[in-house]
Amino acid sequence: MPNITAPAREYQIAPRFLADSTHTGDPGLVPLLDAGWALSRDDLGNVFVASPDHTIRTGFLPESERGDLWMINAHPDAFAPPDWQVTLDLSAPPEIVGEFTTALASAYSAAPNSVREGAGGGFDVTDRLLGENGWRLEAERATAVFRSPDGLVALHRRLGYLDPEAEMAGDTERWLFEVGPPSHRWYATATTNLPDHLLDTLTTAVTNPAPVQRYLRKQELASLPSQATATPTAPSPLEVARIRAATARSAPAPSANASVLAYSTTTRPAALPVPALAGRAR
Repeated sequence: MPNITAPAREYQIAPRFLADSTHTGDPGLVPLLDAGWALSRDDLGNVFVASPDHTIRTGFLPESERGDLWMINAHPDAFAPPDWQVTLDLSAPPEIVGEFTTALASAYSAAPNSVREGAGGGFDVTDRLLGENGWRLEAERATAVFRSPDGLVALHRRLGYLDPEAEMAGDTERWLFEVGPPSHRWYATATTNLPDHLLDTLTTAVTNPAPVQRYLRKQELASLPSQATATPTAPSPLEVARIRAATARSAPAPSANASVLAYSTTTRPAALPVPALAGRAR
C-alpha cells in the first residue's frame, strides 16, 4: 500500500504541457493584475479579471458548468457580446495560460484595439508549424489537422462557416488543441475572430516544451504520462543520509603516531643538559 504521508519532492517536468494543472489560478491571473486589471468574484468562487475598459475578460472558473477552467473573451465594448473566445480545460498547466495572458496584457497596454482586431484565418500560424516546426497535415472530414512530430499535440482547424453564437456557447470551435497522449489529454479552443498574433501566442504557449516546477509525491509522480520527464531538483532526505554516511566512511582516520607538535604553531625549545653531581673528595 502506498505511503500517502510521504513528503512531496520538487521536480522539473518536461515538456510542460504534460505537467498537468496545479489547480491554482495565480500564474494566469497575476500578469493581468500586475498590469492594473480589475479583480472580482462571484458567489460560487469563480474569479474574473477585466481590462480597465472591461472589454477583455478572463475567467478562472473552478465552478463552471461548461467544464472549462479558463475562459478569455474580448468584446467590442463593455456591454456587447464577445468577438472572440479562448478556453482551456481543467488539466491545462497554468503556466501556459500565464504565457498567453502576459502577451494579452502587453498587447492591450500597447494598443487596445490590437487584441480585438486582426483575425486573418491563421494561415501564417499553420504554415509555420508545417514549415519550421516539422508538423504534418492530416485531412479529416471538414477539418484540417496539424500534428506535431512526436504526436503529442494536434491543432484542428474546422473548415467552412461557423455560427458565432454556437462558438461562444462552446458548441463548436474554429481551433481545437488536443494535447497529450489519449490517457492524459487536455483541450484548448479558440474561436474564429481571435487575432492571428494571439493565435500564434496561444500555439507557442501550448507547444512550448520548457520544463516547469511541480511538487509531487511518489503516487503523483507515477501518474504522469510515460512521455513526461521528471528531474528532481534536489536529493531526497534518504539520498542525503546515504551521502553523509558514505562521506563519513571515506574520511581518513587520524594517525596514532601523529606528533602532538602537528597542532602547534611554535617550536618547543631544546631541553637544557642536566649537570652531573660532583663527588666527595677523598
